[in-house]
Amino acid sequence: MKTISQKAIFVSALLAGVLTAGVPTTAMTVKATEQTATVKQDIKATPFQVKIPQEKIDFIRRRVREYQWYEPIKGSDGKSVGWRYGTNITFMKELADYWVNNYDWRKTEAKINRFQNYRVNIDGQQLHFIVEKGSGKNPQPLLLIHGWPYSFLSYLDVTERLAHPDRFGRNASDGFDVVVVSVPGYGFSEAPTTPVGLRAFGSRYHKLMTEVLGYKQYIVHGGDQGAISASFMAFDYPKSVKGLHHYLVFPRHPESPYGSGQVGSNPTKAELEFVKDEIERFTQQSAYFNVHLTRPETLSVAMVDSPVGVASWIVEKYYYWTDQRQRPFEKILTKNQLLDEVMLYLVTDTFRTSLWPYAAFQTEIPLLRAGQKIMVPTAITAWPDPLNKMPPREFVERSRGNIIQWTDMPSGGHFPFYEEPKRFVDDIITFGRSLRWF
Repeated sequence: MKTISQKAIFVSALLAGVLTAGVPTTAMTVKATEQTATVKQDIKATPFQVKIPQEKIDFIRRRVREYQWYEPIKGSDGKSVGWRYGTNITFMKELADYWVNNYDWRKTEAKINRFQNYRVNIDGQQLHFIVEKGSGKNPQPLLLIHGWPYSFLSYLDVTERLAHPDRFGRNASDGFDVVVVSVPGYGFSEAPTTPVGLRAFGSRYHKLMTEVLGYKQYIVHGGDQGAISASFMAFDYPKSVKGLHHYLVFPRHPESPYGSGQVGSNPTKAELEFVKDEIERFTQQSAYFNVHLTRPETLSVAMVDSPVGVASWIVEKYYYWTDQRQRPFEKILTKNQLLDEVMLYLVTDTFRTSLWPYAAFQTEIPLLRAGQKIMVPTAITAWPDPLNKMPPREFVERSRGNIIQWTDMPSGGHFPFYEEPKRFVDDIITFGRSLRWF
Protein backbone atom coordinates (compact mmCIF):
# COMPACT_ATOMS: atom_id res chain seq x y z
CA MET A 1 0.00 0.00 0.00
CA LYS A 2 1.55 3.26 -1.11
CA THR A 3 0.62 6.42 0.80
CA ILE A 4 1.82 9.86 -0.23
CA SER A 5 1.36 12.55 2.42
CA GLN A 6 2.33 16.21 2.00
CA LYS A 7 1.87 18.03 5.23
CA ALA A 8 2.36 21.60 3.88
CA ILE A 9 0.47 21.44 1.59
CA PHE A 10 -22.50 13.92 -15.89
CA VAL A 11 -23.24 14.82 -17.99
CA SER A 12 -21.55 13.52 -15.09
CA ALA A 13 -22.66 11.11 -12.75
CA LEU A 14 -22.48 7.38 -12.75
CA LEU A 15 -21.70 7.27 -9.14
CA ALA A 16 -23.19 4.69 -7.16
CA GLY A 17 -26.58 4.28 -6.56
CA VAL A 18 -29.73 4.48 -5.03
CA LEU A 19 -32.08 1.60 -4.85
CA THR A 20 -33.94 0.71 -1.85
CA ALA A 21 -36.70 -1.62 -1.47
CA GLY A 22 -40.24 -1.00 -0.92
CA VAL A 23 -42.69 -3.53 0.25
CA PRO A 24 -46.41 -2.90 0.56
CA THR A 25 -47.20 -0.39 3.10
CA THR A 26 -47.06 -1.85 6.52
CA ALA A 27 -45.94 1.39 8.09
CA MET A 28 -42.33 1.49 9.20
CA THR A 29 -42.12 2.34 12.85
CA VAL A 30 -39.39 3.07 15.30
CA LYS A 31 -39.83 2.80 19.02
CA ALA A 32 -39.03 6.32 20.16
CA THR A 33 -38.42 7.33 23.70
CA GLU A 34 -40.82 9.92 25.07
CA GLN A 35 -38.07 12.25 26.21
CA THR A 36 -35.76 14.26 24.04
CA ALA A 37 -32.04 14.52 24.57
CA THR A 38 -30.32 17.85 24.29
CA VAL A 39 -27.34 17.46 21.97
CA LYS A 40 -26.53 21.17 22.08
CA GLN A 41 -28.15 23.97 24.04
CA ASP A 42 -31.50 24.95 22.49
CA ILE A 43 -31.12 22.31 19.77
CA LYS A 44 -32.83 19.01 20.45
CA ALA A 45 -32.81 15.61 18.78
CA THR A 46 -35.05 12.64 19.52
CA PRO A 47 -33.33 9.39 20.51
CA PHE A 48 -34.98 6.19 19.43
CA GLN A 49 -34.57 2.47 19.17
CA VAL A 50 -35.48 0.51 16.08
CA LYS A 51 -38.26 -2.04 16.40
CA ILE A 52 -39.85 -3.10 13.13
CA PRO A 53 -43.34 -4.64 13.50
CA GLN A 54 -43.27 -8.42 13.35
CA GLU A 55 -45.99 -8.45 10.69
CA LYS A 56 -43.66 -6.55 8.37
CA ILE A 57 -40.90 -9.10 8.80
CA ASP A 58 -43.38 -11.95 8.36
CA PHE A 59 -44.71 -10.37 5.16
CA ILE A 60 -41.21 -10.14 3.67
CA ARG A 61 -40.38 -13.71 4.62
CA ARG A 62 -43.65 -14.93 3.10
CA ARG A 63 -43.05 -13.13 -0.19
CA VAL A 64 -39.55 -14.61 -0.40
CA ARG A 65 -40.92 -18.08 0.29
CA GLU A 66 -43.59 -17.65 -2.42
CA TYR A 67 -41.23 -16.48 -5.16
CA GLN A 68 -41.64 -18.39 -8.44
CA TRP A 69 -38.15 -19.65 -9.24
CA TYR A 70 -36.92 -20.62 -12.71
CA GLU A 71 -34.03 -22.54 -14.19
CA PRO A 72 -30.71 -20.76 -14.85
CA ILE A 73 -29.40 -20.07 -18.33
CA LYS A 74 -27.02 -22.81 -19.42
CA GLY A 75 -24.11 -22.76 -21.82
CA SER A 76 -23.26 -25.23 -24.56
CA ASP A 77 -21.67 -27.46 -21.94
CA GLY A 78 -24.97 -27.74 -20.08
CA LYS A 79 -23.69 -25.79 -17.08
CA SER A 80 -25.11 -22.56 -15.67
CA VAL A 81 -23.53 -19.38 -17.04
CA GLY A 82 -23.57 -17.93 -13.53
CA TRP A 83 -23.32 -14.14 -13.41
CA ARG A 84 -22.64 -13.64 -17.12
CA TYR A 85 -25.97 -11.97 -17.92
CA GLY A 86 -26.67 -10.46 -14.52
CA THR A 87 -27.91 -12.07 -11.32
CA ASN A 88 -26.91 -15.67 -10.77
CA ILE A 89 -30.27 -17.29 -10.06
CA THR A 90 -28.62 -20.27 -8.33
CA PHE A 91 -26.89 -17.91 -5.90
CA MET A 92 -30.16 -16.07 -5.32
CA LYS A 93 -32.00 -19.30 -4.51
CA GLU A 94 -29.37 -20.18 -1.92
CA LEU A 95 -29.56 -16.67 -0.47
CA ALA A 96 -33.36 -16.83 -0.31
CA ASP A 97 -33.26 -20.19 1.44
CA TYR A 98 -30.93 -18.72 4.06
CA TRP A 99 -33.14 -15.63 4.27
CA VAL A 100 -36.25 -17.66 5.09
CA ASN A 101 -34.70 -20.28 7.35
CA ASN A 102 -31.68 -18.72 9.09
CA TYR A 103 -31.53 -14.93 8.80
CA ASP A 104 -32.58 -12.97 11.90
CA TRP A 105 -33.40 -9.28 11.48
CA ARG A 106 -33.75 -8.87 15.25
CA LYS A 107 -30.00 -9.41 15.63
CA THR A 108 -29.45 -6.54 13.22
CA GLU A 109 -31.84 -4.36 15.21
CA ALA A 110 -29.89 -5.13 18.36
CA LYS A 111 -26.67 -4.15 16.60
CA ILE A 112 -28.19 -0.83 15.52
CA ASN A 113 -29.60 -0.14 18.96
CA ARG A 114 -26.23 -0.57 20.65
CA PHE A 115 -25.38 2.84 19.22
CA GLN A 116 -26.92 6.20 20.12
CA ASN A 117 -29.51 6.77 17.40
CA TYR A 118 -31.25 10.11 16.93
CA ARG A 119 -33.57 11.89 14.57
CA VAL A 120 -33.76 15.64 14.25
CA ASN A 121 -35.85 18.00 12.15
CA ILE A 122 -33.67 19.82 9.62
CA ASP A 123 -35.27 21.87 6.86
CA GLY A 124 -38.67 20.48 7.81
CA GLN A 125 -37.78 16.78 7.60
CA GLN A 126 -36.44 14.18 10.01
CA LEU A 127 -32.79 13.22 9.58
CA HIS A 128 -31.47 10.05 11.20
CA PHE A 129 -27.94 9.88 12.57
CA ILE A 130 -25.74 7.95 14.98
CA VAL A 131 -23.19 9.50 17.32
CA GLU A 132 -20.29 7.58 18.87
CA LYS A 133 -18.11 9.78 21.05
CA GLY A 134 -14.42 9.01 20.61
CA SER A 135 -11.62 8.04 22.97
CA GLY A 136 -8.85 10.39 23.93
CA LYS A 137 -8.81 13.95 25.20
CA ASN A 138 -9.63 15.72 21.95
CA PRO A 139 -11.33 13.47 19.37
CA GLN A 140 -11.89 15.16 16.02
CA PRO A 141 -15.47 15.15 14.65
CA LEU A 142 -15.84 12.82 11.66
CA LEU A 143 -18.98 12.60 9.50
CA LEU A 144 -19.50 9.43 7.42
CA ILE A 145 -21.90 9.65 4.45
CA HIS A 146 -22.99 6.51 2.63
CA GLY A 147 -24.08 5.86 -0.95
CA TRP A 148 -26.04 3.22 -2.82
CA PRO A 149 -26.68 0.31 -2.62
CA TYR A 150 -25.54 0.54 0.95
CA SER A 151 -26.59 2.49 4.04
CA PHE A 152 -25.61 3.71 7.51
CA LEU A 153 -25.46 0.02 8.47
CA SER A 154 -22.40 -0.38 6.29
CA TYR A 155 -20.35 1.82 8.63
CA LEU A 156 -21.33 0.26 11.95
CA ASP A 157 -18.43 -2.20 12.08
CA VAL A 158 -15.84 0.51 11.37
CA THR A 159 -17.45 3.09 13.66
CA GLU A 160 -16.06 1.54 16.84
CA ARG A 161 -12.60 1.22 15.27
CA LEU A 162 -12.63 4.90 14.32
CA ALA A 163 -14.03 6.13 17.64
CA HIS A 164 -12.03 3.84 19.90
CA PRO A 165 -8.76 2.82 18.22
CA ASP A 166 -7.36 2.01 21.66
CA ARG A 167 -9.64 -1.04 21.75
CA PHE A 168 -7.82 -2.36 18.67
CA GLY A 169 -4.21 -1.82 19.64
CA ARG A 170 -3.88 1.80 18.53
CA ASN A 171 -3.57 5.14 20.30
CA ALA A 172 -6.64 6.60 21.97
CA SER A 173 -5.51 10.01 20.73
CA ASP A 174 -6.38 8.91 17.18
CA GLY A 175 -10.07 8.54 18.06
CA PHE A 176 -12.87 10.46 16.37
CA ASP A 177 -16.32 11.57 17.41
CA VAL A 178 -18.01 9.54 14.70
CA VAL A 179 -21.31 10.73 13.24
CA VAL A 180 -23.02 8.42 10.75
CA VAL A 181 -25.94 9.88 8.84
CA SER A 182 -28.71 8.23 6.83
CA VAL A 183 -29.18 9.94 3.48
CA PRO A 184 -32.68 11.49 3.18
CA GLY A 185 -35.01 8.91 1.68
CA TYR A 186 -32.92 6.00 3.01
CA GLY A 187 -33.57 3.98 6.13
CA PHE A 188 -34.82 6.10 9.01
CA SER A 189 -34.30 9.52 7.39
CA GLU A 190 -37.46 11.11 6.08
CA ALA A 191 -37.65 11.50 2.31
CA PRO A 192 -38.18 14.79 0.51
CA THR A 193 -41.49 15.21 -1.29
CA THR A 194 -39.77 15.37 -4.67
CA PRO A 195 -36.27 14.48 -5.93
CA VAL A 196 -33.59 16.64 -4.27
CA GLY A 197 -29.91 16.72 -5.19
CA LEU A 198 -26.95 15.56 -3.15
CA ARG A 199 -25.55 19.07 -2.79
CA ALA A 200 -28.71 20.17 -1.00
CA PHE A 201 -28.41 17.13 1.27
CA GLY A 202 -24.91 18.32 2.11
CA SER A 203 -26.43 21.53 3.47
CA ARG A 204 -28.51 19.44 5.88
CA TYR A 205 -25.49 17.47 7.03
CA HIS A 206 -23.60 20.71 7.63
CA LYS A 207 -26.44 21.99 9.80
CA LEU A 208 -26.41 18.69 11.70
CA MET A 209 -22.71 18.99 12.46
CA THR A 210 -22.66 22.71 13.32
CA GLU A 211 -26.12 23.67 14.59
CA VAL A 212 -27.30 20.40 16.14
CA LEU A 213 -24.03 18.90 17.39
CA GLY A 214 -22.20 22.19 17.85
CA TYR A 215 -18.92 21.43 16.09
CA LYS A 216 -17.07 24.42 14.68
CA GLN A 217 -15.02 22.23 12.37
CA TYR A 218 -15.27 18.64 11.24
CA ILE A 219 -13.84 16.07 8.83
CA VAL A 220 -16.14 14.51 6.26
CA HIS A 221 -15.80 11.17 4.50
CA GLY A 222 -17.94 10.02 1.61
CA GLY A 223 -18.03 7.13 -0.80
CA ASP A 224 -20.28 6.74 -3.82
CA GLN A 225 -23.10 9.31 -3.59
CA GLY A 226 -21.74 10.33 -0.21
CA ALA A 227 -18.56 11.53 -1.91
CA ILE A 228 -20.57 14.00 -3.96
CA SER A 229 -22.27 15.49 -0.91
CA ALA A 230 -18.98 15.51 1.00
CA SER A 231 -17.11 17.24 -1.82
CA PHE A 232 -19.77 19.90 -2.25
CA MET A 233 -19.70 20.46 1.52
CA ALA A 234 -15.95 21.02 1.34
CA PHE A 235 -16.50 23.56 -1.42
CA ASP A 236 -19.52 25.29 0.12
CA TYR A 237 -18.33 25.37 3.74
CA PRO A 238 -14.51 25.55 3.65
CA LYS A 239 -14.27 27.25 7.06
CA SER A 240 -16.12 24.38 8.72
CA VAL A 241 -14.88 21.36 6.76
CA LYS A 242 -11.43 20.73 8.19
CA GLY A 243 -10.70 17.90 5.80
CA LEU A 244 -12.27 15.91 2.95
CA HIS A 245 -11.64 12.16 2.67
CA HIS A 246 -13.15 10.35 -0.32
CA TYR A 247 -12.64 7.84 -3.11
CA LEU A 248 -15.03 8.99 -5.84
CA VAL A 249 -14.01 12.19 -7.60
CA PHE A 250 -17.27 14.06 -8.15
CA PRO A 251 -17.95 16.91 -8.61
CA ARG A 252 -15.05 17.46 -10.92
CA HIS A 253 -13.84 20.14 -13.35
CA PRO A 254 -16.43 21.22 -15.95
CA GLU A 255 -14.32 20.38 -19.00
CA SER A 256 -14.73 16.66 -18.34
CA PRO A 257 -18.34 15.56 -17.81
CA TYR A 258 -18.65 11.90 -16.92
CA GLY A 259 -18.42 9.61 -19.92
CA SER A 260 -17.63 12.47 -22.34
CA GLY A 261 -14.13 11.31 -23.20
CA GLN A 262 -12.90 14.85 -22.59
CA VAL A 263 -10.17 16.00 -20.21
CA GLY A 264 -9.62 19.70 -20.72
CA SER A 265 -6.58 21.66 -21.85
CA ASN A 266 -3.16 20.02 -22.18
CA PRO A 267 -4.18 16.48 -21.24
CA THR A 268 -1.51 13.99 -20.29
CA LYS A 269 -1.28 10.50 -21.78
CA ALA A 270 -2.54 9.04 -18.50
CA GLU A 271 -5.56 11.35 -18.50
CA LEU A 272 -6.46 10.45 -22.08
CA GLU A 273 -6.19 6.76 -21.28
CA PHE A 274 -8.38 7.24 -18.22
CA VAL A 275 -11.28 8.96 -20.02
CA LYS A 276 -11.14 6.35 -22.79
CA ASP A 277 -11.41 3.59 -20.19
CA GLU A 278 -14.19 5.53 -18.46
CA ILE A 279 -16.29 5.51 -21.64
CA GLU A 280 -15.94 1.74 -21.86
CA ARG A 281 -16.91 1.27 -18.21
CA PHE A 282 -19.86 3.61 -18.64
CA THR A 283 -21.10 1.61 -21.62
CA GLN A 284 -20.82 -1.67 -19.73
CA GLN A 285 -22.07 -0.56 -16.31
CA SER A 286 -24.56 2.28 -16.92
CA ALA A 287 -27.82 0.38 -17.44
CA TYR A 288 -28.88 0.61 -13.79
CA PHE A 289 -27.86 4.27 -13.64
CA ASN A 290 -29.89 5.25 -16.69
CA VAL A 291 -32.97 3.55 -15.25
CA HIS A 292 -32.53 5.31 -11.90
CA LEU A 293 -31.93 8.61 -13.65
CA THR A 294 -34.79 8.56 -16.13
CA ARG A 295 -37.44 6.03 -14.99
CA PRO A 296 -37.19 5.56 -11.21
CA GLU A 297 -40.96 5.42 -10.75
CA THR A 298 -41.29 2.58 -13.25
CA LEU A 299 -38.68 0.54 -11.43
CA SER A 300 -40.35 1.28 -8.11
CA VAL A 301 -43.65 -0.19 -9.29
CA ALA A 302 -41.86 -3.34 -10.40
CA MET A 303 -40.03 -3.79 -7.10
CA VAL A 304 -42.61 -2.78 -4.51
CA ASP A 305 -44.09 -6.25 -4.09
CA SER A 306 -40.97 -8.36 -4.66
CA PRO A 307 -38.34 -8.63 -1.92
CA VAL A 308 -36.47 -11.15 -4.09
CA GLY A 309 -36.49 -8.66 -6.96
CA VAL A 310 -35.05 -5.95 -4.74
CA ALA A 311 -32.41 -8.34 -3.42
CA SER A 312 -31.45 -9.31 -6.97
CA TRP A 313 -31.11 -5.67 -8.05
CA ILE A 314 -28.91 -4.84 -5.07
CA VAL A 315 -26.86 -8.03 -4.67
CA GLU A 316 -25.88 -8.00 -8.33
CA LYS A 317 -24.17 -4.63 -7.75
CA TYR A 318 -22.26 -6.02 -4.79
CA TYR A 319 -21.09 -8.88 -6.98
CA TYR A 320 -19.91 -6.78 -9.91
CA TRP A 321 -18.44 -3.91 -7.87
CA THR A 322 -16.29 -5.88 -5.41
CA ASP A 323 -12.63 -6.62 -6.04
CA GLN A 324 -12.53 -10.37 -6.67
CA ARG A 325 -8.98 -10.66 -7.95
CA GLN A 326 -7.79 -12.35 -4.76
CA ARG A 327 -10.99 -13.73 -3.19
CA PRO A 328 -14.28 -15.07 -4.54
CA PHE A 329 -17.42 -13.09 -3.84
CA GLU A 330 -18.62 -15.55 -1.20
CA LYS A 331 -15.43 -14.88 0.80
CA ILE A 332 -15.83 -11.09 0.65
CA LEU A 333 -19.35 -10.55 1.97
CA THR A 334 -21.44 -12.83 4.14
CA LYS A 335 -25.06 -13.64 3.52
CA ASN A 336 -25.93 -11.71 6.67
CA GLN A 337 -24.19 -8.58 5.40
CA LEU A 338 -25.99 -8.74 2.06
CA LEU A 339 -29.37 -9.37 3.68
CA ASP A 340 -28.86 -6.63 6.27
CA GLU A 341 -28.49 -4.10 3.47
CA VAL A 342 -31.44 -5.45 1.52
CA MET A 343 -33.68 -5.70 4.57
CA LEU A 344 -33.08 -2.13 5.67
CA TYR A 345 -34.55 -0.91 2.39
CA LEU A 346 -37.46 -3.35 2.70
CA VAL A 347 -38.47 -2.81 6.32
CA THR A 348 -38.42 0.97 5.91
CA ASP A 349 -40.23 1.06 2.54
CA THR A 350 -37.59 3.35 1.10
CA PHE A 351 -36.94 1.73 -2.28
CA ARG A 352 -38.73 4.42 -4.23
CA THR A 353 -37.33 7.49 -2.50
CA SER A 354 -33.76 6.24 -2.45
CA LEU A 355 -33.85 6.35 -6.25
CA TRP A 356 -34.63 10.04 -6.29
CA PRO A 357 -31.09 11.42 -5.94
CA TYR A 358 -30.41 9.87 -9.34
CA ALA A 359 -33.43 11.62 -10.82
CA ALA A 360 -32.12 14.87 -9.37
CA PHE A 361 -29.05 14.54 -11.60
CA GLN A 362 -31.32 15.67 -14.45
CA THR A 363 -31.03 19.20 -13.07
CA GLU A 364 -28.05 19.04 -10.66
CA ILE A 365 -25.01 17.79 -12.54
CA PRO A 366 -22.02 17.12 -10.25
CA LEU A 367 -19.58 19.53 -11.87
CA LEU A 368 -17.75 22.54 -10.56
CA ARG A 369 -17.76 25.73 -12.59
CA ALA A 370 -14.84 26.97 -14.64
CA GLY A 371 -11.99 28.04 -12.42
CA GLN A 372 -13.42 26.55 -9.24
CA LYS A 373 -11.48 24.13 -7.04
CA ILE A 374 -12.00 22.44 -3.70
CA MET A 375 -9.25 23.86 -1.52
CA VAL A 376 -9.69 22.24 1.90
CA PRO A 377 -7.08 19.60 2.85
CA THR A 378 -8.04 16.51 0.92
CA ALA A 379 -7.27 12.77 1.11
CA ILE A 380 -7.81 10.55 -1.91
CA THR A 381 -8.05 6.78 -1.49
CA ALA A 382 -7.53 5.00 -4.80
CA TRP A 383 -9.21 1.63 -4.43
CA PRO A 384 -9.12 -0.76 -7.42
CA ASP A 385 -12.87 -0.28 -7.85
CA PRO A 386 -14.34 -2.26 -10.77
CA LEU A 387 -17.05 0.40 -11.20
CA ASN A 388 -15.22 3.71 -10.75
CA LYS A 389 -11.51 3.64 -11.50
CA MET A 390 -9.59 6.42 -9.79
CA PRO A 391 -8.34 9.03 -12.27
CA PRO A 392 -4.63 9.88 -12.39
CA ARG A 393 -3.53 12.45 -9.86
CA GLU A 394 -3.10 15.25 -12.40
CA PHE A 395 -6.74 14.79 -13.42
CA VAL A 396 -7.92 14.97 -9.80
CA GLU A 397 -5.81 18.08 -9.18
CA ARG A 398 -7.85 19.93 -11.80
CA SER A 399 -10.67 20.08 -9.21
CA ARG A 400 -8.88 19.47 -5.89
CA GLY A 401 -6.20 22.03 -5.10
CA ASN A 402 -4.93 20.82 -1.72
CA ILE A 403 -4.36 17.06 -1.79
CA ILE A 404 -2.26 16.26 1.28
CA GLN A 405 -2.71 12.48 1.21
CA TRP A 406 -3.00 10.04 -1.69
CA THR A 407 -3.16 6.30 -1.03
CA ASP A 408 -3.00 3.65 -3.76
CA MET A 409 -4.66 0.60 -2.23
CA PRO A 410 -3.57 -2.89 -3.35
CA SER A 411 -7.04 -4.40 -3.01
CA GLY A 412 -10.64 -3.48 -2.30
CA GLY A 413 -13.43 -2.30 -4.53
CA HIS A 414 -16.53 -0.14 -4.24
CA PHE A 415 -17.29 -1.24 -0.67
CA PRO A 416 -13.97 -0.91 1.21
CA PHE A 417 -15.63 -0.78 4.65
CA TYR A 418 -16.68 -4.40 3.99
CA GLU A 419 -13.86 -5.55 1.72
CA GLU A 420 -10.86 -4.00 3.49
CA PRO A 421 -12.08 -2.55 6.81
CA LYS A 422 -8.64 -2.29 8.42
CA ARG A 423 -7.13 -0.40 5.50
CA PHE A 424 -10.24 1.78 5.32
CA VAL A 425 -9.92 2.75 8.99
CA ASP A 426 -6.14 3.15 8.91
CA ASP A 427 -6.33 5.58 5.99
CA ILE A 428 -8.84 7.81 7.76
CA ILE A 429 -6.79 7.73 10.98
CA THR A 430 -3.65 8.70 9.07
CA PHE A 431 -5.52 11.62 7.51
CA GLY A 432 -6.83 12.68 10.90
CA ARG A 433 -3.31 12.81 12.28
CA SER A 434 -2.21 15.06 9.43
CA LEU A 435 -5.10 17.44 10.04
CA ARG A 436 -3.96 18.13 13.58
CA TRP A 437 -1.22 20.21 11.95
CA PHE A 438 -3.77 22.48 10.23
